[in-house]
Amino acid sequence: MAERSNSSWVRNMASFSANPKSFILNATAEGFLDDLLKDLNSESLSEQTKVTMLNLFIEYPTLLCPDKTSGEVSTEILMNILQQMSPSLKSITLRCHLLLAIETILITTDNFNWSCKSAQDFASLLMHIISDVNDMKQGAGNRPLRVMACECLRELENCYPGLLSQRLEQLYTLQQQERSGAHQSYLVLYSIALKNAIQLLAQKDGPSHGAFKQMLMSNDSFLWNATKDMKELRPASGEQLFLLPTNNETKELKSILALLLEDSYLLTSVSQNALFWQIIQVVAMVRTISPVLFKSQLIRLFGTKDVSCFHSILQMKAVFTDSLFTAEDENFLLQRLVGMTLHPLLTTPVKLFYLDCLLHFPENRPLNSNPGENLPVLLTVQMTSCLFPNIFNDCRTMLCRQNLLSMVYLENEGFHAERGIGYLFQHLMSLYSMVGKNTSREITATFFRAAYLFVRYFHFCEKHMENLTQNLLDLYKNNSSLAPYFINLINEIQILLEFQAWPSFLCRAIQRQIVALPVDQLTLKNLPWHLKVLSRVAQENMVPQTCAVMFLRRVVAHPDLCTRGDWGLGNALLSVCKHILQHEHLDKVFMPLADLLQYLMHHFADIDIQERSRLYYILLTNVSSDKLGKILNMSPTGDQSKTRSLSSIMTESENFSTLLTIHNTERMVLQLCPVLDHTKILPTYPEASTEQNKESEYSLEEHYQYLADHRTSLLALKYHVAFKGDVGEKYQKLFCIVLQFDLIDGLYEPIDNINVSCLYMGRKPPVVMVNLVPKEPYPSYLGINATFSTQDGLTYHTRLDPVPVTFPELFVPFPLPASCPLDKRCLFDKLWHGLKTDDLKDNEESIFCYKMSESSLHDVVQSNFSRFVVSYHGHEYKIGIVLPPRFHILLCSQVQDDTAQFHIRTDNWKLLPYMNAHLLDVSAKT
Repeated sequence: MAERSNSSWVRNMASFSANPKSFILNATAEGFLDDLLKDLNSESLSEQTKVTMLNLFIEYPTLLCPDKTSGEVSTEILMNILQQMSPSLKSITLRCHLLLAIETILITTDNFNWSCKSAQDFASLLMHIISDVNDMKQGAGNRPLRVMACECLRELENCYPGLLSQRLEQLYTLQQQERSGAHQSYLVLYSIALKNAIQLLAQKDGPSHGAFKQMLMSNDSFLWNATKDMKELRPASGEQLFLLPTNNETKELKSILALLLEDSYLLTSVSQNALFWQIIQVVAMVRTISPVLFKSQLIRLFGTKDVSCFHSILQMKAVFTDSLFTAEDENFLLQRLVGMTLHPLLTTPVKLFYLDCLLHFPENRPLNSNPGENLPVLLTVQMTSCLFPNIFNDCRTMLCRQNLLSMVYLENEGFHAERGIGYLFQHLMSLYSMVGKNTSREITATFFRAAYLFVRYFHFCEKHMENLTQNLLDLYKNNSSLAPYFINLINEIQILLEFQAWPSFLCRAIQRQIVALPVDQLTLKNLPWHLKVLSRVAQENMVPQTCAVMFLRRVVAHPDLCTRGDWGLGNALLSVCKHILQHEHLDKVFMPLADLLQYLMHHFADIDIQERSRLYYILLTNVSSDKLGKILNMSPTGDQSKTRSLSSIMTESENFSTLLTIHNTERMVLQLCPVLDHTKILPTYPEASTEQNKESEYSLEEHYQYLADHRTSLLALKYHVAFKGDVGEKYQKLFCIVLQFDLIDGLYEPIDNINVSCLYMGRKPPVVMVNLVPKEPYPSYLGINATFSTQDGLTYHTRLDPVPVTFPELFVPFPLPASCPLDKRCLFDKLWHGLKTDDLKDNEESIFCYKMSESSLHDVVQSNFSRFVVSYHGHEYKIGIVLPPRFHILLCSQVQDDTAQFHIRTDNWKLLPYMNAHLLDVSAKT
């Protein structure tokens, strides 16, 4: 296969990224992989294109290399490419990505082991790269490659703990000698290798005398046995691993750890945290090394405002507790955490992190072993008084503070705690008043979450709960559209307080409020919300349903409701009936419910509602209460026992769940095929007024404003909706096809769904028009899904191949209003002089040359730009192209010395690479 161009690969990679699995199925993984590996050696592709190609290996390694064999072959080819590359600064990014791609494939295809030659060569290459300490051989330009090699070794050590355990001396020497900015990567790499080596040693039964020294001085080959198991090292017994060497044996290890900690000042905060965590684990395992080793670091870390460094303190405290931290240290840390949650220079997410640390604080002597949220013993009411929430906090901070203070007041007694609960209720009422005045979704959600927290902690406070209930009832009375929030609040409180009566009490109170409403006050706007609430209340066995059924009878008796036949409203009514049918005390509402269902059967205008009412009536009058619950609670899949319980009403061959389910097709069924010569839809312009002053000036500002006013009618593309290959018999007649478009990169405004009535095999495929409203005029892909019905009444979903929107498809001829006093040639000249590069920063000029004759240039223009030519004089073509929403490409083209010259001006310099690529394509075809 011939090598592809940069633009061709960009299109293919965009199509692949849009739906990798589908792309691989259509193109076959093997063929696409071969093309990738072959063209990575091509000199005609740019480095950026090759980097993007390598990113596919990094992001989708198992799709491109689905087995060990393909993985091994791919890594061997990539290794050859890497080794053949010259060590120039221009290729440094590509070489770094090659290292990442090779490592990713080796790990994900399970090829990193002793039996794979590529794995051995790769590991040796990484060690060779990092051996160039201080850039002595390759120079400072090669430093990014050394850093990347360190990161690759670090990842290998994480995946295969102990791989580097026999090369500790070399790694230690390298990190000691390194003095450049890469020192951080060397240091962190060594700390991880050291920790894993000690962990391996601790797993052995009674390591021999001198094992520590031998481990630290080891300089052998890689420990390939570590690659047999990728799982993280864990003791088989579940107990913590530990070693008890003598002080003489640990003397050198102490010295190494001290030096590592001393160098921690040179690292970034994230790397410091990684280093500290490795050393913490080492000290935790080697019991003869005291945690006091960290004391010198605590003085610095106690005063930090960096999240990573403070997290290191909490990790130390969780592991070493009172062996490193005194009670005074613990109290200071708590005060520090409280202070950090209020620090004005910290962002909201960081403050929330510190609030969460208070709820998961690692105490020296915890009273509660529950791993969830717990308050530290030393955290008092007085210490947290500054954390009281207020309406000026953002919603997340407000709720987190309320949660913390609720726990504080709940676990403390006395005047301060009681007053604090009252303050929290006042805060809740402040939010309540805001909901009444502001229907913002964020404020409303925050109030209901705050109400949930208050009920969670203080449901035993009768006075506050009565006030809260009444306020909730008033809120629903004033705004019934908040029904979903009430339903969610009831559901969540019921899960949390399983044996508390408050959720049922609130349900009954809301039910009474709804059923007391006069029917003439109910509207199509609020009635559906009331029915949703009644449907939820009907699920409470402790709440009688007589008043609800009587209310529904009054509602359906209203003259307009049934005759209008609104399916959504009828469905809401039947939802209430369905849950009443499952109520524990159904016998108390048997007769009024039967009358209600009969009335709906005979008077509701919608046939579907009539049939469902008839079904419910048959169930009510013919099936016992026990079977009613089983039938009405049938899951979509349904087992055999449920099928048998329904067999007295319908035959087993009738499967309603199948008819109501949208099924996925086994393979692609449809495709969009472009109609040749895409038609560009131009706006229709009003006739020019005879009284118009034809000499009036038409400015470029008016032209740009005209484009902005008509941007929605500038561009449309035609496609045939056709079958993709041979399809099964059941798919040869499709109905009610709905095409849905996914915008992959956000370059266009959302595209409305397109409906196609039917598609028959053997008949002419229908044509659809896809209206594009570009935000930016760049080529892209449109992802497409389709749903359709088949002759057997089933509904299916299928994906279609992404449709490319190429750069020339975005071209539009000059649109001019009928009232414009200029012709296109005059407008071209105005724009040509107006698009000088010194006028605006986005304006740019360029020139494209290609060897061809005058006749060849004529053929190129005739075939590709005929609709855009505004003038032709003296063998010079002036071509004006509009690219929606507001950009232009102007070309002046002629032949000189057997070379076609395209002089280009544009008001968007980012379009030039696409235009050059297009000119190269069309010129090469002459």
